[in-house]
Amino acid sequence: MNFKPCTLNKVTGCFLKISLLCSMSFSIKILGTGSASPLKGRHHSAQLVTVNQTSYLLDCGEGTQYRLVDERANLNKIKAIFISHLHGDHYLGLVGLISTMALLGRKSLLKVYAPIGLLEIVTVQFYVSKTVLEFELQILELKTEEIEMIFEDENVTIKTFPLIHGVTSYGFRLEEKQGQRKLKKEKIEGLLVEEMVALKNSKDVLDEHGNLKYAFEEYTIPPTKCGSYAYCSDTIFVEKTIAYVNGVDLLYHETTYLEEHKEKAVRNFHATAKEAGIIARNAKVGRLLIGHLSSRYEDFEAHLIEARKEFYETVAATEGKTFVI
Repeated sequence: MNFKPCTLNKVTGCFLKISLLCSMSFSIKILGTGSASPLKGRHHSAQLVTVNQTSYLLDCGEGTQYRLVDERANLNKIKAIFISHLHGDHYLGLVGLISTMALLGRKSLLKVYAPIGLLEIVTVQFYVSKTVLEFELQILELKTEEIEMIFEDENVTIKTFPLIHGVTSYGFRLEEKQGQRKLKKEKIEGLLVEEMVALKNSKDVLDEHGNLKYAFEEYTIPPTKCGSYAYCSDTIFVEKTIAYVNGVDLLYHETTYLEEHKEKAVRNFHATAKEAGIIARNAKVGRLLIGHLSSRYEDFEAHLIEARKEFYETVAATEGKTFVI
């Protein structure tokens, strides 16, 4: 992954620091699932992913911070933000959200991953408004032609992969990290804390003579299978996407149009519900989430019917709904 070097420490009265650089709870909260044109009841693209009580934001369309407040989310617990592309309905809420984080006293580092161009946009906004941030903001600009890992912490690994849209666009694949083994309740009595830690970390406990005292396989059970999620925002049907999202438990794929409006989909670099279903079926995913409907459609009904003909386990990315992996 090639990140464009960018560090800005002071800009005429604006002190803005931008530098480069299981079984856990795994859930996706749908904050916005509308397309570019505003429509009552549909907000612009944004999803809050939470793994082991740590949050990550996928896209940040206009009004995202209001949606976060509506859902009683803690803005300053968002560890990183991932912007798929620089069309307004996917990023225009970012500057406002970051500004509010500053007003709320954020101190911890915030990483933002996005296509090239976001650094310039944010710099101009904060320069003109003389915004002062008391926390470090890292803007990491993406440039890749294949799937690559861009982020890792104690909870997840996150990879990005190219999509095809009117501007540079990326999808994201999130994979939960393996958790510790779990102690068997009937075996806990008599164990020391350090012995419990060792067993949970798949280590046998030995006595002072080096003889086996407790075998981790006898005293613990394996952690629950880790979850995975892929997010494909605005894109035409891309066959390579099948490999990028292969086998994930949950796939979100845009379905801006129906097949009857396929010409519009191609012209505007969007996908149809049928095409999303084909991707999900061929990638052998667990479930398919569809969203980003054109404002010409009043509800998800026709899109669900069309997608389910290709992949039955399809559900609508309804605003405010949480999907647990």
